[in-house]
Amino acid sequence: MAEKKAKATIEDARIAKISDLWKRKPRGLHFNDTDALIITAKAGSKKITETFYFCLKPDGTFNVDTVSHDGSHARRMRLANFLKHYKITDNVKGYNLAEGVKKLKGKSIDVVLLEDGGYIYVP
Repeated sequence: MAEKKAKATIEDARIAKISDLWKRKPRGLHFNDTDALIITAKAGSKKITETFYFCLKPDGTFNVDTVSHDGSHARRMRLANFLKHYKITDNVKGYNLAEGVKKLKGKSIDVVLLEDGGYIYVP
């Protein structure tokens, strides 16, 4: 399986309610996964779309910690690591993601390209 790391530019970033994306929540998402950050990046001629799941609070922030330490916690930690790694914010707990999503467009990120797609690199 051939995979390589490449630079990409975020073309689109938006927040959507999970209920607007699917009639029923996909298997694996829990009650506290209510929103999705959908990022589309372009590396050369390839487009990569990645979705981060979380629960958006009324003030625009999100909780990194969850009640249980399961897949939901891992998904939020991945989003937090994405925000820190690409220097979008240092303080994830106080970061207003609802406002910050507007500033993601045009940001340079790393992606891992696979034969049939790819994903955003998050250490």
